[in-house]
Amino acid sequence: MARRHGGFPWWIVLVAIAFLGIVLLAFRAEPFAPTATLETPIDTVGHTTALRVAAHDRGSGLARIEVRIVPGGGGNPAVVASAVYPAIHWGWSRSGVHDTVVTATIDAAAAGLPEGPATLQVFASDHSWLAGFRHGPLLTRPVTIDLTPPTLELVPGPHVARIGGSECLVYRVSADAAESGVEVGGEVFPGDSGVFKDPGLRAVLFAVPQDMTQARTVVIASDAAGNRRRAEVDVTVKPRTFAEKTLPLNEEFLRRKVPELLEANGLPATSDLVAGYLRINREVRATSEKKIREVCRQSAPVPLWEGAFLRMPHSDPLSGFADRRTYLYEGQPIDHQTHLGFDLASLRGSIVPAGNTGKVVFTGPLGIYGNTVILDHGLGLFSLYGHLSEITVTTGARVARGDPIGKTGDTGLAGGDHLHFSIMIHGVHVDPVEWWDAHWIHDHVEARLDAFPRAEGGP
Repeated sequence: MARRHGGFPWWIVLVAIAFLGIVLLAFRAEPFAPTATLETPIDTVGHTTALRVAAHDRGSGLARIEVRIVPGGGGNPAVVASAVYPAIHWGWSRSGVHDTVVTATIDAAAAGLPEGPATLQVFASDHSWLAGFRHGPLLTRPVTIDLTPPTLELVPGPHVARIGGSECLVYRVSADAAESGVEVGGEVFPGDSGVFKDPGLRAVLFAVPQDMTQARTVVIASDAAGNRRRAEVDVTVKPRTFAEKTLPLNEEFLRRKVPELLEANGLPATSDLVAGYLRINREVRATSEKKIREVCRQSAPVPLWEGAFLRMPHSDPLSGFADRRTYLYEGQPIDHQTHLGFDLASLRGSIVPAGNTGKVVFTGPLGIYGNTVILDHGLGLFSLYGHLSEITVTTGARVARGDPIGKTGDTGLAGGDHLHFSIMIHGVHVDPVEWWDAHWIHDHVEARLDAFPRAEGGP
């Protein structure tokens, strides 16, 4: 018969201790090492290089992440990003953080890194007892430290623009320039490299927005490492005042337009027609302009237009560019908006011609503009035709100056049959009067583009 101590078998105590030891070992010495992924494929590192590292641990949880850059010449490594995740249960030493993302903006100069080849290393550890045996980086990537911005040279010449107008600039950048363009008061207009035979030359159309009072204009060039060079553009900006207009609203117009446009734009119906109208005139108007910006984001890298734009024949202007409108209801002002284009009236259902050669990039309903066609004319130049009763072209089609694209109407927020015509540069509305003028186009655009040999196959 087995001997007993205090009535409890001793071997059961040993088994329990061994079991607890195995459980503790499994929790504290779990073999699953962390993993890391570099979500920003970095090849060059400069003054403002974005870094994004995702890390995962399936066991005890992440303890630390560290990103280093080691100079190729053997200098001291620089820690450019790190994060620590302490244990939340000391007894089990587990952080509970199994997935995380570390982001940073690397400034190689501030980190004391010299220009030249280097290696980016990502380290990660967990709370396992085995973490101390894992010393090497989880991933490495060869990179180049580049702290020198691209060169930038402006083609000299006078530049004159009006508030609400357009202008063209030619400049030269070095081969390492990844992006470049003109910035006007926060609006950026990208330059195009497809115009000239010289691969270093760029052409850019830019706008001086109608609501800008101080239009500081600079050219910006940046490389793949985020290094930037800026140069002031000598532009004489002529001030301008715009017409003040009042538009009375009547009950019949509100009953006819408000329910229809609320439904068409996914807004709830309301018995308060004035409140519904204000939502359309503000929210739908803003949404319409946002959509125009999206449509005008991509443009042909060469001019597609030929000479002056065609104005719809036999039409009279109802409203001009950037008219400051005050909307009246029962004799009282209820809203203020800026009219971004020309309203041209002719006979009901008149044929609308394409203003110039281009590509159809949008057809269909567009908020306050109703049935709309947008054409791309290259170099970021677009034309818009709104309130159409009929559209006779399809997206992707090529059209020539004067080709019919639709018929006038009163769709959208139009009180009567007419054409709304706009000219935009990368979605920023500009005064169409300039683009209807052959002399202005020659002096401000074509003469500058013709000063250098064009690329083969270009216009």
